[in-house]
Amino acid sequence: MMRSARVMEDFYAARVWNEQKRFGVANVRQNFPLSDVKMFSQRRTTTSPKGFRRNEPPFVKKRSSFRRSFSSSLKKSGDDGFSPGAEPWDPSKNDGELDPIRNEVLLRIVQSEISDEEVNKLVWRCLGYEMTIELDPETLTATETWRVSNKVFPNWAKRFPEPPDVIGVTRKYYPEIDQPVKEACASLTRSVSSEYKNGLKEQLKPLGWKGFKMEGLTPNMTRRAQAANWLVYYRSELRGVPIEELKRRRELRRLKEIEEGEEKKPTGGSAQSVV
Repeated sequence: MMRSARVMEDFYAARVWNEQKRFGVANVRQNFPLSDVKMFSQRRTTTSPKGFRRNEPPFVKKRSSFRRSFSSSLKKSGDDGFSPGAEPWDPSKNDGELDPIRNEVLLRIVQSEISDEEVNKLVWRCLGYEMTIELDPETLTATETWRVSNKVFPNWAKRFPEPPDVIGVTRKYYPEIDQPVKEACASLTRSVSSEYKNGLKEQLKPLGWKGFKMEGLTPNMTRRAQAANWLVYYRSELRGVPIEELKRRRELRRLKEIEEGEEKKPTGGSAQSVV
């Protein structure tokens, strides 16, 4: 009778252990009585099921232990725990061209030295939209057409199958006109990871730009800065990285957010990613 009880105990312990491995500690505590979880967290001296060592606790990992093991797995992905980021722009691999979104270009954006239309096109190109030029055979007039392609980031393409205006080229801020622009710019801004929220100011400070002052700030100035900040994030983390690798990194970030209780943050999280 005693041997049968031990066999059942070990079988139940194995169930707790497997549930923990599959669904995490929280779900184990939900699916099994707390008294049972505590019992199998104690040091045991009975014959253990196959794959378990004698006299070794626990069958359920402590939260701190889970955090250490999870953090260790993240560090294998890169120095920052998630990824090594994107490779720096190499002119030798791009026909000698300078980086089209280098700091000097970003400075021209925030100083309004580049037109609204050109800022839009710069953002569209980085998002993955493609431009084609159509020639009218009668008037010989060339027309630029931007359309979605398989290079557009997946989450962004779902929301914006056509390249959206993120600046507001009409500069008319009536709700019926500006609402789509406002939504597109907000989506772009929310997709920037939290650690890059001040990325633009950090990059342009050596060039003498310290940010805008509240006095005299306009929607156009704000959106230019937001677009330029996204470009900083893009070139640092997204540019040239395969989509599948970006999805893997996003999943790692999502797991870390769950661990830290930040999975519902409204901006800068994995849920707002363009990937």
